[in-house]
Amino acid sequence: MNESLKSQELQFRAHCREEMSRLQQNIDRLRAESAESSEEKERGLVFEQQLKAEREKLQKIRLLLARRNREIAILQRKIDEVPSRAELTQYQKRFIELYAQVSATHKETKQFFTLYNTLDDKKVYLEKEVNLLNSIHDNFQQAMASSGTRDQFLRQMEQIVDGIRQNRNKMEKKKQENKMRRDQLNDEYLEMLEKQRLYFKTVKEFKEECRRNEMLLSKLKERSA
Repeated sequence: MNESLKSQELQFRAHCREEMSRLQQNIDRLRAESAESSEEKERGLVFEQQLKAEREKLQKIRLLLARRNREIAILQRKIDEVPSRAELTQYQKRFIELYAQVSATHKETKQFFTLYNTLDDKKVYLEKEVNLLNSIHDNFQQAMASSGTRDQFLRQMEQIVDGIRQNRNKMEKKKQENKMRRDQLNDEYLEMLEKQRLYFKTVKEFKEECRRNEMLLSKLKERSA
């Protein structure tokens, strides 16, 4: 649109110059002939009026052309504000790098949280184990003093062992559930990697097609010129 308006402006300026030159020649000729007859003078006045009207028309067209040039300048600034393909490619690379950094930091932080929770759970179980062993050690001599207290102590020990076995089964169940969840997430991760690979391949092919399209358009413009 900018190139078309520029071409129209040049053609219009050339036409105006030709028209002004023609009218000026007519005025000069009429002025020379006006000395010979009053009729020629009247015709000269008519041409003067026509020239004045044409000049007013030319002034209006110049104002319109200036307005169009301002509109073209505004559109050109808007076009310049739109990032080019190279700039968009740089933005994309920077965003990918930033995402990789954030992802790595998030993964590392998550690993620290997981390690902390694991060690904290281990500490809780060790404390329970120590308390249980201390309790058994403190009550063992007294429990072995008679057969009644010994039987009661053995029943308590069996209950403790059953409780430990139940907790162990719960932990084994939780372990299996976490393992299944891990396998499921791993499958999803592999699927996402495949999609990412396909995405980068598609983007690469798209860029190549854009490059070929630009080359073809450039050759087409050269032939048209």
